[in-house]
Formats: sequence, structure tokens, C-alpha cells
Amino acid sequence: MSEKGKKKTTKIASNGDFDQNNSKMPSMKTASDVISRLLWDDSMDQNKFSVGYLDRFDGIIEKPFTSLDWRDPSIVDNHTLALPKHRIQYFKYLSRKVWDKRNRTDIVFGSTGYPLNIHDFMAKVDNDLLNFREEEDIDVDYSSAKNNSNLDCSEEITNEDDIDITGRPNFFIAARIENENTVSKLKEVTDYIKSKDELLGECCISSAMFHMTFSILKLDSPADICDAIAAMQAVSLQKLPLVNLNLEGLDNFHHRVLYSRVEENENLLNLRNALINELVSRNVTITDRFSFVPHVTVAKLSRPVTRLRHSKYIDQYLYLKFEDDEFGSEKVSNLYLCEMGAARREDGFYRCAHEISLNS
Repeated sequence: MSEKGKKKTTKIASNGDFDQNNSKMPSMKTASDVISRLLWDDSMDQNKFSVGYLDRFDGIIEKPFTSLDWRDPSIVDNHTLALPKHRIQYFKYLSRKVWDKRNRTDIVFGSTGYPLNIHDFMAKVDNDLLNFREEEDIDVDYSSAKNNSNLDCSEEITNEDDIDITGRPNFFIAARIENENTVSKLKEVTDYIKSKDELLGECCISSAMFHMTFSILKLDSPADICDAIAAMQAVSLQKLPLVNLNLEGLDNFHHRVLYSRVEENENLLNLRNALINELVSRNVTITDRFSFVPHVTVAKLSRPVTRLRHSKYIDQYLYLKFEDDEFGSEKVSNLYLCEMGAARREDGFYRCAHEISLNS
């Protein structure tokens, strides 16, 4: 047998199967393939896609897909931005990457393996953005509220004037992010943003306030608060499996809210469903019952800062270097019934009407 023939036989195992040690990764569709599909596939709205490319001087730059000329760079004039294909690093649908050269991600064609096709993925992203509710987006004045950190249903909650009844949500149930490593990594993002844009300093979430919201509530009376507390206590008695929050990368909501994505897993969804069921059984008003986008907010533009900056967006260059980072995990050992608004506890966290321990 020739030397060439011997080399070929080393790739075949004794049972005739392909030797995995010599196998290659599946071929990934190219940036040119993605461009071609976006240009001819009418079911994919070009206006919702953007392109990240490598600039020789400024690093990664992101631009809307429709702002670029996709003809061959050799045939356009000097005033037209035509992008060499080899400089393209990724494509995004809204705020989510659908093709990434570095991470070998291809949701557009699924050439590297992905559970959803591109149309199902786009529908999910559209739905997430539609249902996304950010509790800090509601301006509630709690300056006249009492400064008690824990409320007892039998004694403390007696004054109707202490409860916001403007028709908007005024409480939320959340888990704190307290893991030192995770908090440190999130704080690195906010510190970097502050160093690049001082005006955004007050829009960055304090490290003492990092949390993940399970549900947003509208509680109009002391009795409503007691019902919410009773629901939380009922959940604590169910002895549900331990929940770990895994924070994976950064994302944004219309470029106004920057947050770290929390991976959905069975234990997390079971805890959330158990909480919702207990709240519903007590007729507690839930404003986000049918939508759940697990996340940890890192920064959020306020109206005053928007006016000062003359911009209603958090520029992507401020956090691009952290966009694909893993921020660690957090064990959910407690749930907090938090008041929306400016009131804070001594440790810097939201003022809470109640706190329960899980898995104790």
C-alpha cells in the first residue's frame, strides 16, 4: 500500500466509523452568504440588521446594514462606504448576534448548529423586546414614605398614604446579585462607562442594587402587600430545587437599557411559575404575568441625562469590549419584595416590604 493510502486509513476506525480525533468542525457560512440572503430574502427586514466590522484605526465599529453599499468596493466612488467582506466580524438582528466569526455562531443558516431557525429566532427577539418591562422605568415619588426597612402586616402597614396608588406598578419581587466575583465584573462595566462618559454616571446601577426581577406588581393597599407576602411565604415552603442565575454577556433594550442576560433554565422557570401561581391565587395584580425576560440591569438612561447628552441612546462603544463576557453566577437563596422609587436601605439596596429565605 502506498504511503498516501496508509494516511487515509488512519482516519477510519475498526468499526468503519469516522475517527473523531481527526474530524473537522462543520463548515460555517460566510459573511458573503449572510449579505446575499439579507439582500434577496424579503422575509428578513434589512432595517433591523446591523453589521460589526473591524476598522484599522478605531477597532470594532457597528453600523446599520442598510447604511452600507454592498457592491464590490472596487467599483464604488471614494464617497461611498463599501465594506471589504473579510473585515466583517458579526451581524445582529436588533440587539442579538445572529452571525459571529469569532465565536462561530450562525443562526442565519444554522450551519454550525442552533436549535431555532432564523425566523423563529427573530420572532423570539421581537417578543422579548415587546414584553420587556423594566421596573426602574417607572417614576414614582417615595420621598414622603416612611423609612422602615421591613413592614409587618399586622402593625407597620397602616397608613394608606404610604402606598403609591397612581395606577402604575409600585413593587417588584427580585433576587439580589451578591456574589463578589459577579458584582465585581458588572461593576467593571459601569466603571468603564463612567470613565468614558461622566454624564452616564448616575445612570449606572449601583453595585448594591444589582438584582434580577421575578415579577412586577401593583399593590394598592396594605392588604395587597400582605397578600404578596403570603404568596412569597407559600413559595418558600415548597422546597423547590436550588436556582442558579448564570449571567451571560450584555444586551440592550432599544439602546436605552443595558443589561446582562440571565440564562433561562428549568429550575429558574419553575421558581418563577410557582411564584406567579401563588400571587394569582391571592388575586395580586401582576403587570408582567405573561412576559419574563430574565436579566440584570447594568445601566439605564434617565430623562434628565437624555436631555443633557442630547441623545436617548447608550452608545455601543461604551460596553462593546464586555459584550460577550461571562459575568458569573448567583445562587438564589432569598427573594425580596421591593418598593420602586428612591428609598434605599442602609446597605444601599431597595427598601423592602418583606424578605424570604429559600432552600433553608
